[in-house]
Amino acid sequence: HDVKAKITGSANWLPDAAGKPAKLVVGSYDSTVRCLALEDGKLMWSFTAGSYINGTPSIHNSLIVFGGCDALLRVLDGNTGTESFSVEAGSYVAGSAAVADSQAFFGNFESQLICVGMVDRKIEWTYTDEQGGAPFLSSPAVGPDLIVVGSRDGCVHCLSRKTGKRIWVFRTSGDVDGSPVICGDKVLIGSSDGRLYLLSLSSGDVLWQYDIGEAITASPAVVPGLVAIGADDGNVYGFTWSMDE
Repeated sequence: HDVKAKITGSANWLPDAAGKPAKLVVGSYDSTVRCLALEDGKLMWSFTAGSYINGTPSIHNSLIVFGGCDALLRVLDGNTGTESFSVEAGSYVAGSAAVADSQAFFGNFESQLICVGMVDRKIEWTYTDEQGGAPFLSSPAVGPDLIVVGSRDGCVHCLSRKTGKRIWVFRTSGDVDGSPVICGDKVLIGSSDGRLYLLSLSSGDVLWQYDIGEAITASPAVVPGLVAIGADDGNVYGFTWSMDE
C-alpha cells in the first residue's frame, strides 16, 4: 500500500476474534492512521488527524492509541477507525505511547511525561524534571511499579507508575531518544553518546556498559540469551547475556 508520505513509526497489528494477527495499523506524515488487511494489504479504514504522526500506534484491547504533532493523544475504535476520545497533550507528541492496565504513558516536546487513564479519559499525573528537562521522544518502558523513559536532556528518568514522582535519574553524555527495555530488575538503554547501558531498575546504578562509538537512537531487542541493537554506523550489534548476571 503506497502511503505517499514518510513513515517514521512502526506498524502494529490488531487481532481477529481468535486473537491472531488480522490487521496492520500505521501512521504517517500525511497525518493519517491507516488500517490494512494483513492478508492482502487492502485498506480497511483511515483516520486523519491534525498533523504529522511520528510514533507507532499502540493497541489496547480493540483500541488504537497514538499521539501526534497536533498535540493530542487520540484513541480510536480499531474496528471502524472512529475516534473514541482524545486528550490534550500540551505539545507535540513525537514518540509512541505505552499502554498498560488501562493507562497510557507518553512524553511531549514540552518536557512532560503524562499518564492518561483510559477509563476516566483524563490525565492522572504529569511529570516534569526539576531542572527544566527537554523533549521526550523515547517511548516509556512500563514495569509493575516503575516507569523508565529517556529524554533529550541526556538522562534516563525513572518514575513511580502510580504517582509520577521521580525515583532516580541517570545522566548519559548525549540525547536518549531510544526506548528502554525493562528486563526483570534491570534496564537496557542506548544513548547518542554511543554507549549501551545496563542499569539497576531500583537505583539507576550502572551495572555494565559498552561503547559502540556511534550514536544509538534505536531501542534494544531482547530475547533469552541475546540483546541486539542498531547504531548510527549502520551496524547491528549482538550481545550474549543472562538476566541473572
